[in-house]
Amino acid sequence: MKKKYDIIIVGAGPAGLAAAISAKKDTKLNILVLEKQIRPGNRIRGETLRYDKSLEENVFYPGFFDKITVNKTNKYRFYSASTKKNIELEALNERHMIKWHDLIDALIKKAIEDGIEIQANHEVTDLLFEGDKYSGIKVFDGFKNLQVKSDLIILADGCENSLINKYGFQTPKENYPILKIIAENVSIKENVIELFFSTGKDIPPGILSVFPRSRSSAEANYVQFADLKIKDLLFWWERLKSETPIFSDYFKNSSILYFDVTKLPFGGPTKEVLIPKPRIFMAGDNAGHVQATSGAGLVTTMSMGHEIGKIASEIYNSGEIDSYFSADAKKQIMKKIKKTNIYRNLKDTANLAIDIRRAFFKTLVTPEKIDEKWDSLIAPSFKGALKYI
Repeated sequence: MKKKYDIIIVGAGPAGLAAAISAKKDTKLNILVLEKQIRPGNRIRGETLRYDKSLEENVFYPGFFDKITVNKTNKYRFYSASTKKNIELEALNERHMIKWHDLIDALIKKAIEDGIEIQANHEVTDLLFEGDKYSGIKVFDGFKNLQVKSDLIILADGCENSLINKYGFQTPKENYPILKIIAENVSIKENVIELFFSTGKDIPPGILSVFPRSRSSAEANYVQFADLKIKDLLFWWERLKSETPIFSDYFKNSSILYFDVTKLPFGGPTKEVLIPKPRIFMAGDNAGHVQATSGAGLVTTMSMGHEIGKIASEIYNSGEIDSYFSADAKKQIMKKIKKTNIYRNLKDTANLAIDIRRAFFKTLVTPEKIDEKWDSLIAPSFKGALKYI
């Protein structure tokens, strides 16, 4: 590891690696990616993504997503809390159920081929400043503390992040616990992504999702829109898994292959803090770049990482780095980001998701009221949201 780099990226997940690949494109920049886990992508964050031709061509190559796909579908079914009502929709773009580690390995391979240095098991503990201007990092390599300088830094190390909290950088406010499992011996009857809304008296608001990977295996997520402890999340998962009609039939004889609990942002992109201080960018979960519709978060976090990496590269190659971080210049950068299709889509989808959660969990609340308003209010809302799914 060198003492000085042009750009350092903290976090070797999809957002950080996409940012690195984008920043390096057609340049000779010295870029370092640091990951605190023992290997990049050690924790599986999601194995479903919405097909995106532009991302596939910009970061990977045509046909890549099919190569890592185990199943795909564009069919969705949304259930009311009682499961007595449902609506079926066909999304405009297919969802690919993928192999997570194949995705991460491909990003790493591409980055290394491009000449990007990646160091795992390296935890960034502090940021260094000259006055108010970022100048470098302190990093622990498992044995000793090191100082490394760089001209720019992209923080893409997730929303559960002590480094960002340490400096008081604003992160998304709506971070909710999400439980993820991959199971086999699942009774899958149709190649349809299914979502079940859990609500009612004494039941915390939440959504159960099923993503079929084959006729006998599936990924399932349970996100709870309440500030509960992990043990409470597990309690409700076990209860809902056994009591929710239809959903319980899928998993009653299943075997769990993978299990994890983390947090994800659901409030949309942060507005003014993508550049919290001069020479610092934020990308990925910590900037709210996870789209609030099932199976789209991976694509949006990589796409926004790609955009921010491109901007960081342009700033470095201008030879006038500091001129981009005046108050007016930062506003211009934010305007540029906000004009991108991906940012607008993130914002619109977040607002739509908030409206749907409000209808389910604050206005209607009970399964009976939801069923009563399903045909006149809820189902049309889902149809109107089709372009975002």
